[in-house]
Amino acid sequence: MEIPSDLLYFVSQIQNYSKNTVKLQTLNQTTLGSGQATQARVSLPVNAICNMKSLSMHCNFNTFGVPPTGAGGVDGNAVYALIPRNGISSVLDRVSWTAGGIALDNAPSLYHTIYNAKMNVEKGLSKYMTDDKVLANSVIEAWNGDVVNYGQSKQLIQNNFLGFTELHPSYLDLSLLSELFLTLQVSDNSVLPVQYQGTSLGSFEPSVANANFTGSQCRYTLSDIFFTVEVVSVSNGLYSALTERLLSEKGSIDVPYRQYNLFSSDADDATTSLRGSVSTMSLDKIYGFFRNSTAKSAGGPYNQYYLQQAPVPCVKNTTFAYNNAAHNLISSGINDWTFRVNNSPYPLYRAGTIDAYNYAVCGNGRTYDKDAGSLIGSQETWLNNCWLGMIQLNHNDDITSITGMDLRSINSQITFESAGTGGFKRQAMLLTQQTSLLRIGQQRSLAVIS
Repeated sequence: MEIPSDLLYFVSQIQNYSKNTVKLQTLNQTTLGSGQATQARVSLPVNAICNMKSLSMHCNFNTFGVPPTGAGGVDGNAVYALIPRNGISSVLDRVSWTAGGIALDNAPSLYHTIYNAKMNVEKGLSKYMTDDKVLANSVIEAWNGDVVNYGQSKQLIQNNFLGFTELHPSYLDLSLLSELFLTLQVSDNSVLPVQYQGTSLGSFEPSVANANFTGSQCRYTLSDIFFTVEVVSVSNGLYSALTERLLSEKGSIDVPYRQYNLFSSDADDATTSLRGSVSTMSLDKIYGFFRNSTAKSAGGPYNQYYLQQAPVPCVKNTTFAYNNAAHNLISSGINDWTFRVNNSPYPLYRAGTIDAYNYAVCGNGRTYDKDAGSLIGSQETWLNNCWLGMIQLNHNDDITSITGMDLRSINSQITFESAGTGGFKRQAMLLTQQTSLLRIGQQRSLAVIS
């Protein structure tokens, strides 16, 4: 809609504007965790303009380890449960949104793996070592001496979510929608790293074995959960008049946001082909990566990703020294890789493992940026802890332009292929990132164009 220049002047002079932050209680559970309730739901304020990028989840993150055996713990073989790297986001299995009973996303499982994989190549050092270290436990810390729960406890805040909250614009008038709900589901306890009594952080073998620990007995809880969000109001009538005019002239308001699909399968070695099927108006990025599923005793670099174990060392890294085994992404044995969309290759050659990092840099617009960077500080960390293949298909990663590959006409086949000589088993994962539209019409009518 073209706004006259004289009206633009008045729009720039916003009067009767106010902003505040409200506290939102969950509708069902205030404590989640392994062996307890696993799902919580929260409703956003009705008839309010919310800053969706301010939505924050607050909780106490508590871990519980395995006590030492023997009378009075004489064996000295406790297994300490640690808070995983990236805190709350590393134990979320699904994050989904609905409005008026309409699902706004695919609610893919393994949200914690998607989040960690993307943040490794997208987030900068400055934010990670300040904001995230304070609020989100971005760095795994050694056991702090708790001999009651043999774990750790921290108050953490998650203020960055993948999916619908990546919308544009970030301020959403919820009076135009039916009631908006966020549903969170937490993972099992396999995502927890551990530390063995009498050993330093990252030591793979315990000094004395504990018969009560087989790789799954540590647990966690997220307690005293609540949310906060910023709400604004403009009471001079100008905003309402502009919104009504826009709806009457265009018939609807389109809000673009991110969606994700995740596919996985087991692979016997570094040579694999994983296929997924996607129908979308804008396929923006494709990712492919691996997690180890071979025991260390059988040739794996550490134990299987689904077992609790010591965090994996990140050699020569300048940001974090250890990674969660559940989120450690490996490239061992891979010689080259590519993606295929309906059998067309992307890129147009078989790329190598270091090429993949260049694609991550280019795909996130950092080639000429002198300040931006990632969390990966060495080739060793890239290859052994954070590796992924990636290709960008949209223009400058701009969510408002919707320039990704249009795959609406057919249910398209996307394939992640790798070739190599690595002999141990792994889990292959294919991730797609796409842009969807929430189309808001008059009288709170909604449609999702995915």
